[in-house]
Amino acid sequence: MKRKKKLLVLLLAAAMLAMSACKGLTPDDAKTYVQSVLDASYKADFAEYTKQTDSTEEEARALYDENMDNIMEMGGFNDAGLSEELTANYRQLFQDMLAKAKYEVGEAAEDEDGNFTVQVSAEPFAGFDGLEDEVMAAVEAEFANITDISQFPSDEEINEMVFQMMYDILVERMENPAYGEAQTVELHVELADNVYSVNEDDLTALDGILFPSDNF
Repeated sequence: MKRKKKLLVLLLAAAMLAMSACKGLTPDDAKTYVQSVLDASYKADFAEYTKQTDSTEEEARALYDENMDNIMEMGGFNDAGLSEELTANYRQLFQDMLAKAKYEVGEAAEDEDGNFTVQVSAEPFAGFDGLEDEVMAAVEAEFANITDISQFPSDEEINEMVFQMMYDILVERMENPAYGEAQTVELHVELADNVYSVNEDDLTALDGILFPSDNF
């Protein structure tokens, strides 16, 4: 579980897509652009993003799917020895989790160099709070019912059971997700080589607020 904590932070940070926009933004354009980046990255809503970046929905979808592949790979879910069904369930779970991201894009301000600072209000997803303790309690309760050592599951069965329990708990939490107090993050839309892009470190910081795992 401790190993998965670190990986879960990485995989959620990796969900952000690298995107750029054409030169010549106004503050309102910068705000719309940031909204499109976040909606494409988290909600898999590519409509505005394709307009902003002159790309196709197929190209945007391919980027999103590639990042989902990276999420599964970085998280170790592809080689964790899980059943195909549970692996597929986790992939869908992470897509659903990203779609639950709660953010609100605020005002944009332009600086003298033609860059923009866009305020984003982000509410932390609380679904990881106490997750490890709850999973371990469920595992211990399951083992407490085993009185015959010959009935003790194999390592592979235990692994599947632990991941299944974690999945079930997360799915239940996703049905009525809880969030922490909103925090404000500044996203910098920067001009370089005649294109605009959102600063990657800012996106990572935003992701860390939207999906904290300090309590996992």
